[in-house]
Amino acid sequence: YRLTDIFANHWDEFFKQNKKWIRPVIIETINKILACRTPILGCHIYQCPECGKIKIIPHSCKSRFCPSCGKYATDKWANSILNELLDVPYHHIVLTLPYQFRSIIAWNRRICFNILFKAANLALQQWAEDTKNMRMGIIAVLHTFGNDIKWNPHIHLIVTGGGLSLDGEKWIETDTKFFRDVNGLKKQWRYWVIKLFKKAHKKKELRFGKSISELKEYPVFGKLMNKLYAISWWVYIGASLRDPRFSLRYIGRYTKRAVMAEYRISNYNGKTITFSYKDYAENGKKSEKTLTVMKFIERLIRHIPDKSFPVIRHYGLFANRNKGKYIPQSIQAIEIQKDKKKHEKKQEEQLKFEYQEEEEEEQLQLELKEQPTQLSWAKRQEKYTGENPLFCYECNRPMVLIGEIYGRWEYIENLFLKANLPLSKGYLKLKSQPP
Repeated sequence: YRLTDIFANHWDEFFKQNKKWIRPVIIETINKILACRTPILGCHIYQCPECGKIKIIPHSCKSRFCPSCGKYATDKWANSILNELLDVPYHHIVLTLPYQFRSIIAWNRRICFNILFKAANLALQQWAEDTKNMRMGIIAVLHTFGNDIKWNPHIHLIVTGGGLSLDGEKWIETDTKFFRDVNGLKKQWRYWVIKLFKKAHKKKELRFGKSISELKEYPVFGKLMNKLYAISWWVYIGASLRDPRFSLRYIGRYTKRAVMAEYRISNYNGKTITFSYKDYAENGKKSEKTLTVMKFIERLIRHIPDKSFPVIRHYGLFANRNKGKYIPQSIQAIEIQKDKKKHEKKQEEQLKFEYQEEEEEEQLQLELKEQPTQLSWAKRQEKYTGENPLFCYECNRPMVLIGEIYGRWEYIENLFLKANLPLSKGYLKLKSQPP
């Protein structure tokens, strides 16, 4: 079952019923998804130089919300930052909020999301300074959805397993015990979130809908914040990710991935949709949820981020304003530490085994730091299907790009029909309103 078909069948009706609260970026995003790989966005035309056979490749929407384009964006992003990561272990941390924050955040998306990012950075950096006198590298990712696509804003962090000393002289390693003791981080996270939310209210930056209108009065709001400060907040710290290549794949899962992967949809009958999810209340047990189509769309689209709003941010050693200074210092400190360990190892082992291990380690480092090749669209298709779509197998020759077409809808439609390519319902609805 494809999300494109679901939106094509029901988006008009949903929009008429809910247009008062639908943000402009949602309309733009859904139009992109409906237009993905249809003539609306134009196409590349390839031709075999031998037999003249035509191949039409429609353009994709490149939206992160699109199930197919979002996966490609994730892989591309992960490949691009490989050489920017330090060659150290990493940890995955999840910082969550009590459910009482959800309505407030829904009414104040941009302000509250910025608060969460700032609080996460301040909490982690303060925790690292207080406990180890170090500065860590942090990649922070905003998520607004749980596995069952409910509204549940929280922050995912990928952090270095250790950090650079505040004087920049040495790399401080941390063991698993350091990350298991999360009480200090919990307190810092809770403190900064409450403090920044109170500050925003005092500056009259927050607005409140009818259902939570009583929170407009600061005494009521402050009382709620104090109550939430007194309870325990859930913080998750995962296992160490020691292989940088694995770390990247892991990071990618929690960054640009789409809210709903299409393989999770097990049934769609035109009225209801059933999808699978991991129920963490039941220790990650696989469960299924059935929603009406309208409820499914409502839940799904509220997770579309605001336009130009960065949902991935870098702090500490990885912050743009700092990395020019801190990354070289970190690399030097890590190399000094490695050299020291190598020297100690040489004193304990026989010389011939030492040289053999050094060569193997150097080779491994070269493999890990090597920039992965970003495959072209044709190569990716060949990898998945076993056939290159831009190769004429009858003449045994690669096809040649002969042009791109935009805007001439009737001509493109003719080309699609001649090439036996489907014209989706999304195209038929939108073709009179080209972007």
